[in-house]
Amino acid sequence: MINGIIKLFYSEVVKTKMKSMSSGGYDLRNGGKEIRNITLKIDSLFFKVLKLFIGFSLLIIAFNINIILGIGTFLVEFTYLIYKKNLESEIKEKIDDIKNNIEITTDNFVSESDKTKINALISLLIIGILTRFNVIIIVSFIVVFIFTIKDIYSNIK
Repeated sequence: MINGIIKLFYSEVVKTKMKSMSSGGYDLRNGGKEIRNITLKIDSLFFKVLKLFIGFSLLIIAFNINIILGIGTFLVEFTYLIYKKNLESEIKEKIDDIKNNIEITTDNFVSESDKTKINALISLLIIGILTRFNVIIIVSFIVVFIFTIKDIYSNIK
């Protein structure tokens, strides 16, 4: 039981220390991010050149086999490029819509004063139970605790 009380007070100390920490992101290893971005650009450029080379190779082979096959291959490749551009723009629009539709609520349902009231009541209740304090006083603490929880719950709704 004493360990539980110590853990309760320790957790409150940790919570207050964590609240004082900065909530912003930390920028570590910016050099690594820059290198990663450069490698991604090189990879994307390489794959674009590879796709272009394969496309032109297929087009040349198709025109060498038959002129109608070459025209058909050209139309298929051209249609694929248009489809890919349209799909890319649709995906970007959907991602932007999803980003704009996300609403982050930062309403605190429990204020700091309510938290301190609850912590004080729980501490008094635990101390009263451990010391076998007067039952009537412990029951009154429980009643006050219940009304405090009810007040907080009514503020949420």
